[in-house]
Amino acid sequence: MLAEGLIRTTNISDVPSEYEIRNAFSRSYYALLHASHGYLRVAEVNTEGLGKKHGRLHAEMERWLGRSFGQFVRNLYELRRKSDYEPDWQAPPGYWVFDRLKAARKQCYFLIVTAQKLIA
Repeated sequence: MLAEGLIRTTNISDVPSEYEIRNAFSRSYYALLHASHGYLRVAEVNTEGLGKKHGRLHAEMERWLGRSFGQFVRNLYELRRKSDYEPDWQAPPGYWVFDRLKAARKQCYFLIVTAQKLIA
């Protein structure tokens, strides 16, 4: 539920402000982080300690869902880190931002739906 709530806050306007872009990348990453935790718990993977060590979570997701998924999570983490902590960071061109946010939403919902199916 937390992942789904966060991913819903990633919508940006057609001409987004710097704040919208930074916030959307941050919320997208945290939505994917929480969806990943949910997926792993449902798959009965020990998630203890993964919340404090992002790299460990990224590696675990790569182990379960493949190298490209692991790389996607790491790339989104870097966007989140830069947008949260680097004041001089410049957002990429608009089309790129929209593509990345769309991909993050798609991956997040994939994890949510897959976890729900594992529960059922």
